[in-house]
Amino acid sequence: MMDPQALLCFTFIYIVFAGAGAQSPSTPPTATPPPVSSPPPATPPPVSSPPPATPPPVSPPPPASPPPATPPPATPPPAPLASPPAAVPAPAPSKKKSKAASSPSPLSSPPAPSAEAPVPTSSDSPTPSQNDNSGAVETMVGRMVMLGMGYVFMMVLG
Repeated sequence: MMDPQALLCFTFIYIVFAGAGAQSPSTPPTATPPPVSSPPPATPPPVSSPPPATPPPVSPPPPASPPPATPPPATPPPAPLASPPAAVPAPAPSKKKSKAASSPSPLSSPPAPSAEAPVPTSSDSPTPSQNDNSGAVETMVGRMVMLGMGYVFMMVLG
């Protein structure tokens, strides 16, 4: 069988290597810039014939006429004051209403949730950019747990 101190030493070495392999780098890798390509050489524009020397025909300006004045809107006459409404008694409640119509039946299904139910948004929940190395941490924890269980199993058998 294996010496317990040697097994313990091996266990610690394994934990150190497992932890170091699962850690993310302290600085994220920088994106490499795209290769700089030289701009295409500037070619002179093709020589074209000079424009004709005659100026374009000038159209006569439109005659200046003042815009028609719009009459101001007429203000409506004030409405006559209405007399206060007469006190009308409210109708008496009808006794013909059934009790089943006013209260829901106990066998009916609960109301469906509204389509505009608010989505829980919490600033505490990690976003993918904040928690991008969770797989590595879970792997490291799983390795440590398995290693610890193996160590305990070996100590029990040894």
